[in-house]
Amino acid sequence: MIIDLNPLFNGIKSTIYFDKIFNFSLEKLKNTSIKKLSSVKVNGKITKISDYSIDLTMEIKTNMTLEDSVTLEEIEYPVNIQFNSIIDSDEDDEESCKILQNTLDILPIVWENIVLEVPLRVVKEEKETIIEGDGWSLNKIENDSPLSNLKELLDMEERR
Repeated sequence: MIIDLNPLFNGIKSTIYFDKIFNFSLEKLKNTSIKKLSSVKVNGKITKISDYSIDLTMEIKTNMTLEDSVTLEEIEYPVNIQFNSIIDSDEDDEESCKILQNTLDILPIVWENIVLEVPLRVVKEEKETIIEGDGWSLNKIENDSPLSNLKELLDMEERR
């Protein structure tokens, strides 16, 4: 979504408000652990700070579908992001490339923040998790496991 910043820089408005809904393509999800992404609701405002900088504040809400780390079942994961950043158009940084000819494309910023919210591991919150099935079982590491010997070695090493 490209927002025209001319009303801000020309002094017509002091703040630009926006409220939009985006849908990202399945191609965008391809290199992430996100299986599905519901419509992304973005609302916020852009305020002029100086002739070269703006303050971008927005709220991003969506639901992403991820895989359970244990059972590989799909899990709905709600996302609610509060984003605030000052973007300078005259500085040579990563954010400044988003302001081109007095326009700001917020879609890359929204996508960046969604990807940052993806957890490394998700486990379904149920009272009973299946820990064995047909020909398989989930093993726990007990105190008498081979790794307990490693702990003893590490304890001996610390005493030296």
